[in-house]
Amino acid sequence: MRRDSGQATVEWTALLLVATIVFAGLAYAVSRTDAWALGHGVVRSIACGIGLDCEDEGADLLARAYGKETAALVRRYAPNVTYERRSAELPVDFRSCRKLECSNGPDDPREIDRTSAGLPVSAFTRVVDRRAAGGALYVQYWFYYPESFSGGIGRMFGHRWPGYHPDDWEGVQLVLPGDGRVLARATAHGGYSSGWTRWSGWYRVSGGSHAGRIVDRSDGERTTRSSDLSLTPLERLRDLALKRFAISPPWFKAVYRDPESQSS
Repeated sequence: MRRDSGQATVEWTALLLVATIVFAGLAYAVSRTDAWALGHGVVRSIACGIGLDCEDEGADLLARAYGKETAALVRRYAPNVTYERRSAELPVDFRSCRKLECSNGPDDPREIDRTSAGLPVSAFTRVVDRRAAGGALYVQYWFYYPESFSGGIGRMFGHRWPGYHPDDWEGVQLVLPGDGRVLARATAHGGYSSGWTRWSGWYRVSGGSHAGRIVDRSDGERTTRSSDLSLTPLERLRDLALKRFAISPPWFKAVYRDPESQSS
């Protein structure tokens, strides 16, 4: 006997596919900013309606993932991000954008919370809580970029430069030992730019490669304030093992399981 719920799921999935195609076409028919932003909102709403890899956004999502107390710490210590000049890419949600056309933003020295296509600057979070066993609380903030290439001459040659690869994951990791300190380290080229150091609240992204450093402030570069950063817990996303990237995503990294690992 045919199940009505199964048929409904098929029909809704077909509707989602049609909507995706329609808004992909709109990207060529109207301004890219309007098309990407509108398409993102509508397609995501349909996906939420049929339960496909979608959660409510904001503080409620963090609270459901980590509990209110820990969620408040995740939001409180989220980084202010400052970007090296002459680099257009911004970190985005890979579920909505995996191309430069939707991830790039203006390089003006100002505060920025969205790409030129209207998508929010985003980070994915991961928490490892060892406090119950007398350990520390670890919070990871992972940033996804559609492409990576070396700075300087690499930015000039793009895809033709040997250092180029699609997909890039970088981030900043915090540890709260429980004695009032907050320490941090930033990922850079498969490792870390330094060991655990005092968390200043500021994280600087190198152009092209997106390697990071803990800094004390922005030096007149474009900046995304921590309060404007869209945060999504990786723990709440479905079927992560099925998602494919040219570079290992966070959930396949040793540091995802062991937050003291020296591998990023």
